[in-house]
Amino acid sequence: MTDGTDLALVLAVPGRHLASAAEGCRERGWTVLPAGGPGDLDRAPGGTRVLVIVSDDLERMPGATWSAVFTERIPHGSPEPWPDGVPATWAAEHAEVPDVAAGPPSTDPDDDDDDDDDDDAAGPQAFLRVTDLAPLPRERWVHANELVPKQGRGGRAFLPRTPRLVRVVD
Repeated sequence: MTDGTDLALVLAVPGRHLASAAEGCRERGWTVLPAGGPGDLDRAPGGTRVLVIVSDDLERMPGATWSAVFTERIPHGSPEPWPDGVPATWAAEHAEVPDVAAGPPSTDPDDDDDDDDDDDAAGPQAFLRVTDLAPLPRERWVHANELVPKQGRGGRAFLPRTPRLVRVVD
């Protein structure tokens, strides 16, 4: 018996990358989405629903308008090449894999690198393999207030920098 709630990973991706990823998903049956950082990926079991917020379309809909099914986290370490299956648009915009360990520390006094207490800090790039990536029918869109309480989203919009595992009421 269920209590009517489900766990879902919530992720924000620009629309151009979603369209490219959906094309790859149709061709291969799966795609790999960039996740910003690991977030809650290691806590999510395979088969978990993924709700995707189109990060550059928040005026039209501040919430999830796409969905997919999580299959696995794709390990990635710098300077390895990007994993197979990332959206072509994303790969084109990120042509070179940065060596995060090679860069010198910032000397900019305005660079606030105090993200140690930020649960949503991106960290190294992470990826997730998904299947069934598609836009949700309008009646199945999930508004931001259904994903996280107002206090947890910083106002009307909710745009996680890394995948977040949330409880969604169906």
